[in-house]
Amino acid sequence: MSRMTLLNQTDNAKLIDAVCKGSQTLAADIHLAAVSALDHIREHSNYTGALQLLNGLHNGVRVKALAEWFKGFSNGKFSPGLNPKTKVWQAELAKDRADGDFDIEGAEVTTFAEFTVERDPVTLTVDKLVKGLKRTATNSGTFPNTSIPKVSDEARVMALKIVQFIESEKAAA
Repeated sequence: MSRMTLLNQTDNAKLIDAVCKGSQTLAADIHLAAVSALDHIREHSNYTGALQLLNGLHNGVRVKALAEWFKGFSNGKFSPGLNPKTKVWQAELAKDRADGDFDIEGAEVTTFAEFTVERDPVTLTVDKLVKGLKRTATNSGTFPNTSIPKVSDEARVMALKIVQFIESEKAAA
């Protein structure tokens, strides 16, 4: 197993400076590519560029936020989704779309990083656990653009049993 050669403080400071400058350029390039792809979808009904961008970016770049950005600035008419089996981004383009569904001007001034909030880490509490289990127990939805259930029938039943158990324990206390 090879190890990387760690940098001294001076060389690391130079690298950090280059990374920070490069990240700003990358963010601007992603934004330009995304707005251009969105406009191409509006004009030509061709979303191959958007899928190429979604499939080519590393998850550390908040690809899911970019997918939501596309959906938001197309009024939901362009709906990308990650295939849970293949881990490849796919999309649907609504047949009833119109140019007015695509907010190119809004997209130009709102990056995908600004469009959705990156959540802070939060400690799981019993109340939050129960709330999540209740949500699971009643979730009969499917993943976007698929018939794949988000929660199996068995998992919904088990979540409900766990909620009932926790609530009975709270009542007995």
